[in-house]
Amino acid sequence: MILENLRKGLRGGDLEGRTAFLSSILLSITIHFSSFDPLYSFSVILLCSIFSRGRNLNLIIGFFPFIMAIIFSGFFFSLEFSARSALAFAGIISTGAILYSSKISEISSALISLKIPERFVSIVTIAISILPLMVYDMDEISFVVEEKGLKRYFKMLKAFVSTSILRAISLSEALYSKNFNYKAVGCSRKPRIKDIILLKLSFLLFLSTFLPVRSFLQ
Repeated sequence: MILENLRKGLRGGDLEGRTAFLSSILLSITIHFSSFDPLYSFSVILLCSIFSRGRNLNLIIGFFPFIMAIIFSGFFFSLEFSARSALAFAGIISTGAILYSSKISEISSALISLKIPERFVSIVTIAISILPLMVYDMDEISFVVEEKGLKRYFKMLKAFVSTSILRAISLSEALYSKNFNYKAVGCSRKPRIKDIILLKLSFLLFLSTFLPVRSFLQ
């Protein structure tokens, strides 16, 4: 169930790359600048849910064990702070759904347009591209492993590490055979009304963290 939700949450969408990238950055910063304010975290989750067509909810379910671990830590420290942190973590995860709702090539183009060094752009796009493959690998491993209990998770982790190493080796060999020189390649298209609305709402939510209305709401 967890892996299935992660796979659905990382499935591509139709958002334009530049607006999706900038919106995800603005929304992530908003959560941090608001000091993990639950109102802002919930607003980010709601906004991401609308524009990612609910994919962020799949990611939240996929990361549910980590969210529960954050909440459980409140029994040792502060329950209120752990609840705020868990909601903020869910909000940041939701921004990832916005990012993955665009094409990798458009994300690459967005980074290039921001004058990011091409070497860094290539590394980032490769990392973004390979994450869904790693989730797919783990799903395949869980289907093959038959043990139960802790032994099952230990064997899955061992197999996943081995598979990840083999995938990294095969990827490096493929890049080397094609004389990969960290040349970033991307494509862009004109943002639609939906993309512009997402960016404007993200920017307004970000600006609101600096306005007096925030103290009024608190």
